[in-house]
Amino acid sequence: MRVLAAAIAAIALAQSPGDLVELDVSVVDKDGRPVPDLRQSDFQVKEDGRAVDIKTFEWVRPDANSEFVPSQIVLLLDDTVPIAGTSVVQAMAHAIVASGRRGDEVTVVRLNNDRDEAFGDLETALSRIDSYHAGVVPIQVIDAAERTLRVLARVSRQLEAVEHRRKLVVCIGGPNVCNVLEPSKGRGQTWNLWIDAVSEMARANISISAAMPVRPGTFIMLGGGLVDATGGTAFFNNTKFEPFVDALWRDASQYYFLGYWPTARKGELHDIDVKVARKGVRVRVRRQRG
Repeated sequence: MRVLAAAIAAIALAQSPGDLVELDVSVVDKDGRPVPDLRQSDFQVKEDGRAVDIKTFEWVRPDANSEFVPSQIVLLLDDTVPIAGTSVVQAMAHAIVASGRRGDEVTVVRLNNDRDEAFGDLETALSRIDSYHAGVVPIQVIDAAERTLRVLARVSRQLEAVEHRRKLVVCIGGPNVCNVLEPSKGRGQTWNLWIDAVSEMARANISISAAMPVRPGTFIMLGGGLVDATGGTAFFNNTKFEPFVDALWRDASQYYFLGYWPTARKGELHDIDVKVARKGVRVRVRRQRG
């Protein structure tokens, strides 16, 4: 990480047309395993449809021969789900915490608890899980979505100071909270909150993954939601939970970190597209930034 930080600083001294945009990119094979040893030349990045030059590049991975880089996961617990969901959300949260490595950082934020910050030790995280209660507030789709966007923006601002590092926010709860759908452009308050949340998450290198314990067969639209917009993954009772948890921690510890100078175009949001010159791989990366 020190090498990447030094490279970024050197480039910033040479030219500074705008803030350097940093992307954390997951590249996996058909079985969901990380693809190793890709080079900078294997990546093509476009912003708003225009190719940009990659200025910084690093492959981040757990390696016994290199400096330990702790993974960072924030659990966002949806307390608008029905009261009967309390034990389910707690069990899923405990399973995610238990799968981390020694030294990894995991914190817990309850959606409707303004005292919870995205910092704290393991004891605090476990205490918040054990004191979590579903049904704290009634389920109201619009209110829940707007509350989620506000909380994500706040969490992102808290974590932005941790630079040059991917962070995962794993939301456990219902789709209305864990995969807020992008509102129609210019749709008043909700649109403004979407722009703020997406912009703050991009600056803090945060992606959203969703663990949604809904009934099997329930239709959930992922495209156009926070999971898709930020390059995350989702679970919704159609597969085993353990592989999803394992994939979360892999995503948090193995990724490619790219930096580029943004295009000069103005706009509320910018579209991002990343392609990799390797057959049979899937790329997960945020598709929007502010």
